[in-house]
Amino acid sequence: MNGRIKRAFTLVITSAIVLSQTAPASVFAGTSKDTGTVKQTGTVTAAMSTAGVTGTLSNERLTHNYTTVSAGYSYKDYTGKDVILDISTLSGKAGSINFNYNADYPNPVAMVKAGDSFELKVNVPENGLYFIGFDYLSYDESILPIEMSLMTDGEFPFYEMRSLKFETTWGSRDEKSIDRYGNEIVVMPDKLKQWEHKELSDGGYRYSAPLKVELSKGEHVFTIDVNEGRFLLGNITLSAPKKPAEYTGSEEASGNELITIEAEDFYLRNDSSIHAIGEYDTAITPTYLKETKLNVIDEASFNEAGQTVTYRFDVAKAGFYQIALNYRQSEKNGFPVFLNYRVDGEIPNTEFENYPMEYTQKYRTTTLSDDDGKALSLYLTEGTHTISMTISADPVRYALEEVDKLISEISDLSLEVKKVAGTNKDKYRDLRITRYIPGVQETMQDWVDRLYAITEKAGSYIGTADPEKVAAFSYLLIAAKQLKTLVEEPNDLVYRVDELSTGSNSINTQLANFVDIINNNDLSIDRIYIFQSGAKLPKKLGFFASLFQKIGRFFYSFFGQSYSASNTDPDHIQVWVNRPRQYVEIMQKMIDDSFTPTTGIKVDLSLMTDAQKLILSNASGDTPDIATGINYSIPFELAIRGALTDLTKFPDYREVFGRYSDGILVPSVIGDGLYSLPETMNFYSLFYRTDILDKLGLTAPDTLDDLIAMLPDLQMRGLNVFYPSASMSGMRNFHATTPIIYQNGGVLYGPTALDIELDSEKTVYGFTELTELFTLYDLPVDVPNFYQHFRNGDLALGIADFNCYNLILNAAPEIANSWSIAPVPGVYDPETGKVNRYMSGGAESTVMFKSNDEREKQAWAFMSWWSSTEVQAEFGQMLQIMYGDEYIWPTANLEAFKLLPYPTSDKNTILEQAQEILEAPRLLGSYMLEREMSNAFNDIVVNGETVRSRVDDAVKVIDREVRRKLEEFGYIDEDGNVIEEYLIPSVERVRQILGEN
Repeated sequence: MNGRIKRAFTLVITSAIVLSQTAPASVFAGTSKDTGTVKQTGTVTAAMSTAGVTGTLSNERLTHNYTTVSAGYSYKDYTGKDVILDISTLSGKAGSINFNYNADYPNPVAMVKAGDSFELKVNVPENGLYFIGFDYLSYDESILPIEMSLMTDGEFPFYEMRSLKFETTWGSRDEKSIDRYGNEIVVMPDKLKQWEHKELSDGGYRYSAPLKVELSKGEHVFTIDVNEGRFLLGNITLSAPKKPAEYTGSEEASGNELITIEAEDFYLRNDSSIHAIGEYDTAITPTYLKETKLNVIDEASFNEAGQTVTYRFDVAKAGFYQIALNYRQSEKNGFPVFLNYRVDGEIPNTEFENYPMEYTQKYRTTTLSDDDGKALSLYLTEGTHTISMTISADPVRYALEEVDKLISEISDLSLEVKKVAGTNKDKYRDLRITRYIPGVQETMQDWVDRLYAITEKAGSYIGTADPEKVAAFSYLLIAAKQLKTLVEEPNDLVYRVDELSTGSNSINTQLANFVDIINNNDLSIDRIYIFQSGAKLPKKLGFFASLFQKIGRFFYSFFGQSYSASNTDPDHIQVWVNRPRQYVEIMQKMIDDSFTPTTGIKVDLSLMTDAQKLILSNASGDTPDIATGINYSIPFELAIRGALTDLTKFPDYREVFGRYSDGILVPSVIGDGLYSLPETMNFYSLFYRTDILDKLGLTAPDTLDDLIAMLPDLQMRGLNVFYPSASMSGMRNFHATTPIIYQNGGVLYGPTALDIELDSEKTVYGFTELTELFTLYDLPVDVPNFYQHFRNGDLALGIADFNCYNLILNAAPEIANSWSIAPVPGVYDPETGKVNRYMSGGAESTVMFKSNDEREKQAWAFMSWWSSTEVQAEFGQMLQIMYGDEYIWPTANLEAFKLLPYPTSDKNTILEQAQEILEAPRLLGSYMLEREMSNAFNDIVVNGETVRSRVDDAVKVIDREVRRKLEEFGYIDEDGNVIEEYLIPSVERVRQILGEN
């Protein structure tokens, strides 16, 4: 799980739910009647196997993973020579395979891409365990790693073979990047177009070593499916497994040599998002007082298992050397982060494997040593060498896998209790759950024992510390104590069932917190020392020198604030940006490197922390030329008051606005003008768990009727579907209330603002369909976080937006390859023969404030440049390359979106749904329409009122407010007579303005 996502959201990790079709009494079929104890195979998961529910991907992840399968291997490691497979015999199952020769590679290569599937016949020389290695060269510009799956003889040997990732190497540029304020900023790394070699390893990086595959002598068929990437495929090799040499002791590192490596000066890295950051701390180097200098690895970027950084250094004198790091590891309270150290590409010995970097809140210098405290040393020859550090999760894999099983089993019990007891949680209800679910008490005691066993096994890393004071393991102990209270009173499960997996303080939530912390490997490194025992490592600044620097730093903090509206040139175009600083830094760099040299127009960007500042600045007359990153509903409020420029005054406006879906432009319209440019879109899609639907024999629904038809199959198993309104606890905005209305052909207004159509036949029908999802078909009304429930599996389908997509894609590794997205289920239109899938999609916009003609021309040049396909694509790519996969840029420019590094299959779905974006119009009094639709929804769904009467009441309130606002702005007089018709924005109106009709 990515650390940056974790700091933005509280992520609750729950395992995929395993579906049950058994009678309650058979749940614990493996319970021993003679002894009363519970066998491992007698838990909920095993009982479901007897019911024929095994085989789902979620269950296979727990029961057929590499740890389980490799424990049953009967063959020994292969020890012979490498077997190079002839890829010219590849036969394509899907796509086309083009064979070619590459000047840098001696053998034929295959050009493959996402969607290709091919088979390869393999002659295995003898029975044994093999590493399978791939040579590959990624030649596209995507930051996404190559992803493949591999079957042998038509089956996956173990679960991890479904998702195999092959990273590319990123190099650092020699020059530093300095912004206009003199601050050093992150440099764009370069993707190296070079041949790489990697043995199979799991996509979750829980295993440090490559995965062994057991193969018998003779002919086999490998089936390889390419899920992501465009690359050249070279040799596929079967090789003998290798292990690091056993540690036998360290030699004395005599001498006075000292080699210092600044950790921010990367040589290579396997993840483009690993980057340096500038921190002010007198314990690190280089320090700075005024202008920022990058001086440490950003711990938020170096935090995931599998990430590797590599440094190059020169040795002037051959001999034995020791290694020390000045680092900080302050996230895992009381528990280490583990690193694999490689020198010249190899782990020197077992002591350098899974080396624990202890918890420390402040930077400290530590020399690598063995268990006896003796410094580790290694022999280095004269010349150039490399040292690499890879974050490892291998030492805690046992705990992660065991907790995964526990979460799954506890979720299964929760489902079984609900099937037995229903939703009635009356504590005085006389229902003995132990009679319906035999062995439940013993099973929960087994879970308690397993939790204590996990904590006990971690003792070697915790040392003498109290486990309750070690943040990660304290959650396991809390969960164990909760379970013990249920063991003592198992029949309380009837009304305490939420304590198992669904409550905010449930046992599974505690287990999820454990996984969250254990996966958080934030590690900040300042310096690396390669030295001999006679050398003296640099000392930290003394007290008075440190105090002097801190005083100087405090003094400079009052001057020259970068990206501040108070530190700009009034002759430049002023742009206020409502986005985080790293976005602004990239934007300003692109402007200074590309836009200004081309146009001669100078632009100053300023951070805007609150978009409401625009309304205040407009009142005071202190507005920028342009504001960007503001909510798409704000431009109307500014434009109707005469603050914004009508962008149709510029001759090329049709070309610029033609970059967007017509439906997303509706809120930009006032009269005959367009007053804002979309910047990003908040796309919606149908999210569904492929593992769960596959097992139930269901497919992703195409229409709303299809969705309703599958509800009985889901709900009889305790599953359900999420609709966006459920995440809006108070105000249900247009994103939730309008889509089904539009899908049924309904509208909110007629031709003018006084023609309110909320009570029209089609609109009422659509609103009725929406509310019946909850009143008639029992969809959950209140779901604060769909993401968590989707991971858990109890909401196996849901219509959700971009933010949820980003979370599931980047922060739910345990369900990778077990979910997908599809276009939103819509309403079939017999007149057109198509399914209407209209959904909202507005997010952020860019606007221009009124000024003189010359400044407006320059401002328009910037807006045209910033919204262009090339610039939006470059910006989106730079964001992800420099800061990580989770920095997805959801540009509203559809041509630019095609060029962004989204997973290929997802991108196609999102683009298809983007054509169906239809925003509600923004006009005088529309806020009251939005509010009353929300109130009506709540009254109908929660309070049981009827649709027709509640809508009629809403129309009266809306009409009164609209008339008041029309009078305020001079569209009608005080007697209600129309002075000027207020025409309703619509897709048809957008097309007229753009000359498309």
